[in-house]
Amino acid sequence: MLRTVTVGPFLIFFSNVNVAMGLRGHFHSGRVHVTYEVLGAHGYPSFETTNRALLDHLHVLTRKTFRDATNEDVADRIFAHLDGWTHPSWEPYGGDYRLRRMDLDVLGVFDDIGHDAGWTRYTVERQEDRA
Repeated sequence: MLRTVTVGPFLIFFSNVNVAMGLRGHFHSGRVHVTYEVLGAHGYPSFETTNRALLDHLHVLTRKTFRDATNEDVADRIFAHLDGWTHPSWEPYGGDYRLRRMDLDVLGVFDDIGHDAGWTRYTVERQEDRA
């Protein structure tokens, strides 16, 4: 059985230079959903202070331009930025959990690069069994 707690969406704004596809720097609005696997009696404590800390941590990463990065690379970097990270505001609630999945929904707009005006989801998910 797999139990999870998913929080979000956390709203972000980021820029990336997609060298692989020959795209100059450009900006996206996005939504991030974070899923924690529950390893014990209860998992990630979803409260205003705990979620605010998570959002602030996301903004530390997304306020800088992602250089040489496709949106898949951006998703990988967000997952890595969150993986293993905790905040002191989480400690009073306890819980036993670890990052399982991160979904990055990117909003495109019609532009001169050729983006579509719609949402695209990029998912990074841990596949190995827990240790």
